[in-house]
Amino acid sequence: MLDRYGRPVEDLRITLTHACNFECFFCHMEGEDVSTSHYLTPQEIYLVAKVAKEFGVKSVKLTGGEPTLRRDLTEIIKLLKALGLEVSMTTNGFLLSQLARKLKEAGLDRVNVSLHAATRETFKRVTGVDAFNRVIEGVKAAIESGLRPVKLNFVINVVNYKEWKDFLDLAEGLGVDWINFIELHPVGRGATNFSLHVGLNEVEDFLKRNGRLITISKKHNRPVYEYKGLKVALIKPYSNPIFCAGCNRIRLTADGKLKSCLYRNDRVVDITGILSYDVPLEEKAELLRRALRILINIREPNFI
Repeated sequence: MLDRYGRPVEDLRITLTHACNFECFFCHMEGEDVSTSHYLTPQEIYLVAKVAKEFGVKSVKLTGGEPTLRRDLTEIIKLLKALGLEVSMTTNGFLLSQLARKLKEAGLDRVNVSLHAATRETFKRVTGVDAFNRVIEGVKAAIESGLRPVKLNFVINVVNYKEWKDFLDLAEGLGVDWINFIELHPVGRGATNFSLHVGLNEVEDFLKRNGRLITISKKHNRPVYEYKGLKVALIKPYSNPIFCAGCNRIRLTADGKLKSCLYRNDRVVDITGILSYDVPLEEKAELLRRALRILINIREPNFI
């Protein structure tokens, strides 16, 4: 199903929890109200994903907070894989060395690890936690467990800006497949600390000189370069005016709302009542279909 701007809905981003064991100063918190203490059950998540698949969703991304803090994470992954969906996850990597193999066995296809520094000192400044080496071990465990492609997310800002070249070397040495250099979002804590924003122009100039452009990804119109065997994507939600034209994503919040855009809190459909309604599953599914039709109909680009 296409929205009013001709954009398909193919990707469902699911927030599993708002809890996190890091304190990154730019966390966008998925644009959600993090004060909630109610989280959806695995069966509720499964039902929403099952209906979303009918509308064209092919992949889900599990996120948080920190999704590995959910004790039922493997159950959620198994349920989603039973639908035939691609299931990936974004994680800070803190628990990944312990969980990577179990997650792979549960059906997780691939993983993005948020690693916003190339040194232990800068990592601690960014996250508030002295866990750089532990996250590196998590990345290695993800590679060994076959959660490929293993992607590293690096949100560029004033604090870590001088390390992006070193980060390229670090990623190459680790043997990861992909780097996402991400522009700081003016959402959540990122809005409060947006004075630390740094553009990606210098990074892109370097990649143009020393690598080669291999594609413009359909998702968010991201340029992707090849550099020393790495794929390096530049994600610019703030400065790329055609970013939203390539968006194929809808969101399920941790507390049970369908959200059309990270930035928009006026394009949300609350489905908590449907999920708690004491009726047969097929009746719930039909109500969810109506909710998804509404969401897709009101969906619009943030850049408009």
